[in-house]
Amino acid sequence: MTDEAQKTEQLDKLSNEIEKLIARVADDVREQRGAGEERRASGFVIYLLRNPDNTPIQTLLLKKAGIATNDIVQTRGFTALKNHCERLSLQARVEDAVRPSREYVNPCLGIIVDGWP
Repeated sequence: MTDEAQKTEQLDKLSNEIEKLIARVADDVREQRGAGEERRASGFVIYLLRNPDNTPIQTLLLKKAGIATNDIVQTRGFTALKNHCERLSLQARVEDAVRPSREYVNPCLGIIVDGWP
């Protein structure tokens, strides 16, 4: 498989994972807006993208494959998530420098949803 074919395959996988976040964001918004006094989110929420083994996707590996943040933003999955967030008065963006915990030396890929009340 060529490098370009591998990049396309990886971007398709990322796109599918991002598209799955739509249901998660919808659930979180429903819980948040119906929570009354118990607000769980404020400002923004970070959704980590994960590998099949449930480890966070490390940005360094994506960069080695030639995948940049701009490539991810142009996927069908991110476009769908962004449109969904806009309908909910939220904004979605890709962040490639998330450090979920000290056990991860390299930054990981996350989707940031901003605009939570």
